[in-house]
Amino acid sequence: MKITTYIFACIASLSFNSCTSEKTIDTSVYMDINRPVEERVEALLKQMTLTEKIGQMDMVSEWDKDAIIKNGYYDFGAWIAGMEPEETNKIQALSEKTRLKIPYLIGMDAAHGYGTLSGRTIFPTSISMAATFNRNLVKKAAKTAAGEIRSAGTHWTFAPCVDIVYDARWGRTGETYGEDPYLSSELVKQAIRGLQENADPQKRVAASMKHLAAGGASVGGVNHASADISERSLRSYILPPFKAGIEAGCMTIMPGHNDIGGIPAHASKWLLTDIVKNEFGFKGFYVSDMMDMDNLKTLHFTAENQKDALRQSVNAGMDMHMYSPDTTQFIVPLTQLVQEGIVPIKRIDDAVRRILKIKFELGLFENRYIDPDKDIYATAENRSLSLEAARECIVLLKNENNLLPIDVQKYKRILVTGPNADNQSILGDWSFFQPDSNVTTVLKGIREVVPGIEVVYSNSGRIKAKISKEKTNTTDPALQKQLLTEGGGISDYSISDAVTKAKSCDLVVVVIGGYGIRSDWGLRTYGESADRPSIDFYGRQVELVQALQKTGKPVVAVIVNGKPLNNEWISQNIPSIIDIWEPGMYGGKALAEILFGQVNPSGKLPITIPKNVGQIPMYYYQSSSRYWTGYGLGSSRSDDQPAYCFGHGLSYTTFEYSDLKLDTVFSLKEDIQLSFKVKNTGNRTGKETPLLFVHDCVSSVVTPVALLKEFTKVELEAGEEKTVHFTVPSSNLGLWNTEMKYTVEPGKFIFKIGRSFNDIRLEQDIFIQ
Repeated sequence: MKITTYIFACIASLSFNSCTSEKTIDTSVYMDINRPVEERVEALLKQMTLTEKIGQMDMVSEWDKDAIIKNGYYDFGAWIAGMEPEETNKIQALSEKTRLKIPYLIGMDAAHGYGTLSGRTIFPTSISMAATFNRNLVKKAAKTAAGEIRSAGTHWTFAPCVDIVYDARWGRTGETYGEDPYLSSELVKQAIRGLQENADPQKRVAASMKHLAAGGASVGGVNHASADISERSLRSYILPPFKAGIEAGCMTIMPGHNDIGGIPAHASKWLLTDIVKNEFGFKGFYVSDMMDMDNLKTLHFTAENQKDALRQSVNAGMDMHMYSPDTTQFIVPLTQLVQEGIVPIKRIDDAVRRILKIKFELGLFENRYIDPDKDIYATAENRSLSLEAARECIVLLKNENNLLPIDVQKYKRILVTGPNADNQSILGDWSFFQPDSNVTTVLKGIREVVPGIEVVYSNSGRIKAKISKEKTNTTDPALQKQLLTEGGGISDYSISDAVTKAKSCDLVVVVIGGYGIRSDWGLRTYGESADRPSIDFYGRQVELVQALQKTGKPVVAVIVNGKPLNNEWISQNIPSIIDIWEPGMYGGKALAEILFGQVNPSGKLPITIPKNVGQIPMYYYQSSSRYWTGYGLGSSRSDDQPAYCFGHGLSYTTFEYSDLKLDTVFSLKEDIQLSFKVKNTGNRTGKETPLLFVHDCVSSVVTPVALLKEFTKVELEAGEEKTVHFTVPSSNLGLWNTEMKYTVEPGKFIFKIGRSFNDIRLEQDIFIQ
């Protein structure tokens, strides 16, 4: 009773405080669309009370909506809410009950399309889009997604995620662009431009890069865990994508759950303010990850209480708090801290300026509402783009004896089985279940793309079984089949059924991998806080594949996943393996087109796939010392090699590289220009992605064996040859020296061009002097 009384007393006090000024509100400047944004911000800011300012720094949630309405206090800055337009408008209407009527920002994790709403266009996830190595495609997908996000009344997406992944066990790998700093930097720029760049402010969606920083380098690959990483590594590999996103105009940034060297990201003034705001020039605002300002007290134990947690995080540079169930969580204690002189008012004003700036740039003061009749999504054009992206993200890992594409004259009866053969796992994380008409599963795709063959299906059961109400211990086939229908896992019965059907078929397609649908929270094998101490296939999947292989029928293994997965037996014994990542709503159709040769695979790995968990970390840009003795004496030199290297991806055609033209001597500030030819030497059209790696031969600090410095994607008809031109700015060859200054050092560099990190076709030394 005392707590409840206190909460309502605080709300009453705050309401009184925010309404003490009966002075007429001057809207002549801040509502004038022709005025510069900075001028409009200042005109509004000077009319705000302290409580109104702090309210702008707080976020509330849709799941507390009824309590918020009951309390009648609405001076908040933002909502986390994934709603249809009608409900979004109802939330936005509450902002007009406040004195200044400042519109709310409404944000949600619409990471690859608005996957948490029904019927929207769902694109491949970030790791999948990274596998396309296609800058333009990433931008087009982001721009299309922005149209559907904004038309639902949401202005802000908590994406893209640009964590660099060192540890393949990390469950959130699928939200990222993989392990490479340059690839991630290039793609995040395109994603941000696609989301935010629009002449019409009403069509912009604010991006939120996350998670600053080093979540992908956490201990054990565990979400929330510490990242013990040097400043040099942080600046060299982890922070470049954030800097690139800031240069592209990213409006907001979300810090990570983790600490770096003992300092929680949400309380690191060095990271938040000194580096990102001051050094990188970030002009947007920070929003905390879920309750991570509060977690200084409950997770990291660096704060004694909530008030101390807010002191640390706000003074470090945090601008917006996610989230509060009531005013006592954030508004009341932060108000006290300002009144006590512990948090400077200038820090509050800086945060509010940044928040208001984004609201003006999104056109919210001109129109905070959305017309439900204009909520347009999943158009034919948008769906076509999703399919195009799915086609380009699929990676052919292995194709022994050219089993693929499938010869329909030879293989006329095909078994399709596996836990991901006929479910929505292809949608990936940050997706809820969609209408069946909105998703083409693998089984559905094969049946639609090649209607002339006989497709047999065996339900192998889920990767993780749902808890069944049926407790009878029986081998009765009817009951076992019922259990599978109800969501049972792979079982003796399902393996036997698949084997029996395989024996009567000509070829087997088994669809395995992981499961990350967010609305099936407890059944996931990867995703946020769904980390595993393994990169092997969960449960009885390997047993299923081995049983199918023993039938003697050719087996094609298809892997659906949001993180690197590998089983050494499968890699060695299955003739054809395809990694389709999380290809989105039309993943099944795109896969079927590739299986049967209608589309030539062109995806490449944006992350190294280790052979086993013991090799982790296995990212490609290790130092030479990593391989000096390696595993050679204790085990085998082969254990120094991954299952599949960065950039690996096979094609149904072949490519020849030739005629490298590159000068040998350059000045320190001279950009490096080069060209070479790529020819399609096969008999079908294909897309190829040449990769340029650079090795700094002698340097003042240890540098990697090589780093990606440029890439492009070209389409070539059979027999066609094209000249590829690359320009590498000299500044891209720099390093953080012993004094922690970024500099380009003179000396010898080796330029390597190839299909992947382990498939180099052209090579030349250059000298910078």
